[in-house]
Amino acid sequence: MSQYLTISANFRVGNSLPTIEEHYDSLWRFAKFLEVMSVPLDEWFPPADTDENSRMNKAFNDGGPSTAAIAMAKADKANLASDLRNLGVWNGTEGEGGMAFATTLDSGYIPSNLDFSSKGIASLTDYRNVVKLVQTIIAIWKPILVQVNPDDCSNKKIFQDRPSAGWMLYLPYTIVATQVPEAAHVIPIMDEKGKKQQGTLIVTVADRFNVNDAEHVKTANAIETRLVDQDLLPTLREFVTRF
Repeated sequence: MSQYLTISANFRVGNSLPTIEEHYDSLWRFAKFLEVMSVPLDEWFPPADTDENSRMNKAFNDGGPSTAAIAMAKADKANLASDLRNLGVWNGTEGEGGMAFATTLDSGYIPSNLDFSSKGIASLTDYRNVVKLVQTIIAIWKPILVQVNPDDCSNKKIFQDRPSAGWMLYLPYTIVATQVPEAAHVIPIMDEKGKKQQGTLIVTVADRFNVNDAEHVKTANAIETRLVDQDLLPTLREFVTRF
C-alpha cells in the first residue's frame, strides 16, 4: 500500500512578512534539498487556475525561483497583503507519486506554517531520509514544532489538544533518550554554529510507520504519555502563547 506522508511545521516570521522573492526563495531552498530525493528542480510548478496552466510554468531554476513564478505570485492580489500570504508548489502529479508543499506566513499572533504532503514516494519510506527532510525544514524555517504523520496517524494520538508523536516529532528544547525510552531515536538538533542544542527530534520507530500496526501506534502513544507526564508536550494553544 502506498504511504501518504504529511509533515507540518510551525514557525515565526516576526512583525512583518518577507518579500515575495524572499518567501519563494525559502521554497526554492527546500526544493534544492529534494533533488537528493530524486525530485528534479525543474519538476515543480506554481499554482494556476487549472492544472494544465500550472504545468506550463516552472517554479524554480538553478539560481532560484523562476521569473514566471514570481510574476504569478505578484499577480495574485491575495499575496499583496501585509500580514498573511500563502505560496506553494506541486510536482504536477495527482495521487500516486504526487508531492506538494506550501508555506503560509502570518506576521500576527498565530504562527506561520509549512505543509508538506506526498503519496507513494519510495525514498520517503526510509526514516533516515525523512529525518534529513525534517532537519532541512528546521534549518530553513527554525520551527517551534514539527510533526510527521503518515496516513493521518494524528487520528490515533492520545491527547487531542496536543501534538501527535506520529512517526516523528520535533520540539524546540532539549530532551534526552532516557526521558523517552520507547523512542527508536532521540536526535539532538544543534544551532547553526553547532555549539548549542536548539531542539530535539524524536523518531518513534525506525521502520516505516504504519498506522495500522498496533505496536507502532502503541509506541507513539507511550511517547506522548511519557512527554505529558514530564510536562514536555505543551498543548497546541500553549505553542501559540509560549513560543
